[in-house]
Amino acid sequence: MENTVDQVKKNVENIKKFVTPFFNLAVNTTVYGYHNIVPNGKLILTCNHRSDMDPFVIGSVFPRFISWIAAEYTTRIPLFKDLVEKTGTIPMAIDGNISMASIKKVQQVFKNGDVLGIFPEGHDYMVQNDFSAPLANFHSGFAAFSLRNKVDILPTVIIPDEETVTDYPIPPLVRAFMGMPKEVCDIKRRVVYKKINVVFGEVIKYDNYAHLPLDKGMVEVSNETKRRMGELQKVDYLKK
Repeated sequence: MENTVDQVKKNVENIKKFVTPFFNLAVNTTVYGYHNIVPNGKLILTCNHRSDMDPFVIGSVFPRFISWIAAEYTTRIPLFKDLVEKTGTIPMAIDGNISMASIKKVQQVFKNGDVLGIFPEGHDYMVQNDFSAPLANFHSGFAAFSLRNKVDILPTVIIPDEETVTDYPIPPLVRAFMGMPKEVCDIKRRVVYKKINVVFGEVIKYDNYAHLPLDKGMVEVSNETKRRMGELQKVDYLKK
């Protein structure tokens, strides 16, 4: 039986209560820009994506329930499909052919006045496997969600202070057997955070772009979000 919204939120809260203390022991996290978090109402949270730890990093410090967008192929990872269902994660195709079922789930998040979490880089940053590189190119689907549903965007970044780069724990042949895309099967290394900063930026208002045709508005929103996130990665107080 499909989980209700209240049950999903309860599941996430219970998982956070259990996992967060252990996560905080493993990862020293400092949060900046807490005052920029919108306390209620529909919202899109965008974040850079350099590690498979990222959803857990944000989930451990963000005070609201987040429905994350995840690549559809991740549901083939053992135990992940059940976790997706229990936590309100929305699987979505990476080829741009977004199903009507996924769109309806996204719209339901907004109808409930909740937060949709998206990594605009997709898996591209991890695929390129250069963890000193700047942000990868953004996929603009989040901008369409923003403009079509009249939702503001909270730009967020994870900035590492201390981390280790290790071999990817699942062998390529096993990843291929799970049905993962070739570029994901070929990933050689992954990041494990030790000490990080999480920075929440000022909200980007959708209505500043609502007057534009959708295609142009999507480009403008996507570019502005990437610019803001790039600036957040350079904030001076992190150097003190």
